[in-house]
Amino acid sequence: MHPIRINAARTTGPLRHFWRSTGFTPASLLLGEPMQQLCQYLGSVPHGGVAHVRIHYLLELVRGSGFHTDRPDYDWSLLDRGLDVLVENRLKPFFELMGNPGGFFDNFEADVQVQAWRRLVRDLALHCMARYGRDEVRSWHFETWNEPDSGWWTQSDRAFHNYYDACSAGLADADRQLLLGGPGTCRTLSDRFKSFLAHCDAGRDYFSGRKGVRLDYISIHEKGQRPHKEDLDPDLEGLCRREAQILEWVRRHHPRLGTLPFMNNECDPQVGWHDIHTWHGKAYYAALIAKAISQHLRFLADEMRVNYALLSNDNGFLGTWGHRTHLALFGSAEQQALGRFEQIKKPAHNVMTMLALLGDRRLAVTPAGGTFDDLGVIATKRGRDQVAVLIYNVADRIMSSGKCDVRLQIDGLGAGPWTMVHYAIRDGVGDPYAVWHTSAVSPERVSGEHAQLFARMRREQELRAIEGPAAAEVQAGTLTCRIELPLPSVSLLVLSRKPAGGPKAITGLKARRYHGLTGQAQVMLTWRPADSRVIRTYEVLHAASRRGPWKRINQPDLLCGAYLHVAEDVRGWYCVRAVDLWGRQGRAGRAIEI
Repeated sequence: MHPIRINAARTTGPLRHFWRSTGFTPASLLLGEPMQQLCQYLGSVPHGGVAHVRIHYLLELVRGSGFHTDRPDYDWSLLDRGLDVLVENRLKPFFELMGNPGGFFDNFEADVQVQAWRRLVRDLALHCMARYGRDEVRSWHFETWNEPDSGWWTQSDRAFHNYYDACSAGLADADRQLLLGGPGTCRTLSDRFKSFLAHCDAGRDYFSGRKGVRLDYISIHEKGQRPHKEDLDPDLEGLCRREAQILEWVRRHHPRLGTLPFMNNECDPQVGWHDIHTWHGKAYYAALIAKAISQHLRFLADEMRVNYALLSNDNGFLGTWGHRTHLALFGSAEQQALGRFEQIKKPAHNVMTMLALLGDRRLAVTPAGGTFDDLGVIATKRGRDQVAVLIYNVADRIMSSGKCDVRLQIDGLGAGPWTMVHYAIRDGVGDPYAVWHTSAVSPERVSGEHAQLFARMRREQELRAIEGPAAAEVQAGTLTCRIELPLPSVSLLVLSRKPAGGPKAITGLKARRYHGLTGQAQVMLTWRPADSRVIRTYEVLHAASRRGPWKRINQPDLLCGAYLHVAEDVRGWYCVRAVDLWGRQGRAGRAIEI
């Protein structure tokens, strides 16, 4: 029995939710329905659990001419369509200034191109602020060209510095509060990384000639294993230690930059999102995500006092079970081009909901355990009325099994009563892959005969409560319980005191039709997730007429603000209401008709 003791009365500091990000390539995927549906799912994670989306080649969506002149002619229409998908789903672009509009930019050692890039970046920022609002664009991050120390960038160091100065000046021309960082390099302490930091610290700005160029954050990519078709065990400790090596070098050689926000915005277990590894569809990957976050929190943020601003899994792609993605996509390329596809949530998506339910203050844990142990805890609270404890059990070694029995004791809870709910991700629980495995139908061979298979997978795809909500047995301010943690798994225990009021009415309900592969009708319903942190489920209600009778159509319980209704006929009226942990139903929001 492994003892874990938490003192809910003693906080150790704030918890910054620095992991709320994903990414993909290319930007043109935003113009297709599969990615648009994925963005609806990403934006539905409660409390902004996925907020940032880092995308390669957004500037390839810009058309134009006359870049060498003072007044270029831009066509922003494709870019607008892509960014609209993000903003409409409450997602914020992590905007890599990457791409070659019109094929004009091929030599950033030529002054005409450096000046033209500055104009392009300025005009881009002004256009985005006019379309989405100044405050919205100020909440975005702009970044350099992806991985300029690899084949993504083919010009010289000097050209890269000139390009960066033009990015910086162009954004400043539009609004000095817009954020810019980089270099997003992928090779540990590469020459390009070092030359870029030296330029920002003490180099000469291309335009002003002044010493040093602004840098709002440092970004790098470190991963747990090299690319390979076989299942090589990730080394998450090695990943963290390489980041530490980079930070120590920065602090030693460029101390002025050593306190800047630091980001690993492609922090993945293994290089190569497109390589098939079945574990991407299982609880193992979800548990690795939680483990990597905990290790970064303890080793880099706590021990090294790093200003750790963002950790992103680069897993926002479209792909099958074995790809590094949030969802499993079904349908051939030809079917997808016609808007016919199916997507199923993976555990890697649901762990983002778990993480979103953590509090904003950290709690003391004893024994603390080793930073890189397979068993780990993130203990949190929010205000005086909620404690959320995430516990993971996962070894880097892929082919591992077993279990760990934990005796959890939480002291200092204060007067009750308290209600507890236990969410879990483990093999056989919230495991749609196991359902698919019974048929192993090819993603390109789905037909009407598989309708029931997809219905079963959708019943398994949501984050599942395996205990509660139920009254917690708190005695003299202490809760003691036993938790069995299979290897691999993630558990989240949420303890809450009942607030005075029930859930508020749901707002922002929207509907969009999709065409699946089974011959049934589909409508995606999305709404703004409630601010409340004591939601048990959303109830999606349907009626033939606005007067009712209304019937709940979603099973099982739903914590996110999106639901795909699949039926022979989806016409009628829809509304959504929230239900809290004590069964109190909020008022249904505005009803809409399909």
